[in-house]
Amino acid sequence: MRSMIIIATIASLTAGGAFAQYGAKQPAEPAAAAQTKPAAPSTAAMSEAQAKARIESQGYANVSGLKRAANGMWSAKAMKAGKSHELSLDTRGQITQHN
Repeated sequence: MRSMIIIATIASLTAGGAFAQYGAKQPAEPAAAAQTKPAAPSTAAMSEAQAKARIESQGYANVSGLKRAANGMWSAKAMKAGKSHELSLDTRGQITQHN
């Protein structure tokens, strides 16, 4: 009788562990891989039209005088909020106002 109680106890403990594994969730994808944004193209490889589109996407209009320097940076003049600005577009795609 005593051995039956021990066997029943072991069986119930083993089955409880199996049920705990049954409801376990699978590990999720790494957050970094799921939320990776495509990198902005290097301005050194951008055409004049692409550089102009990048500047306009930041709210500038009337982009003129667009020139690429030897280091890959673009410079231009553009309007934003009714004011004229001199800009540069660096190799990471960041726009800087110079006035």
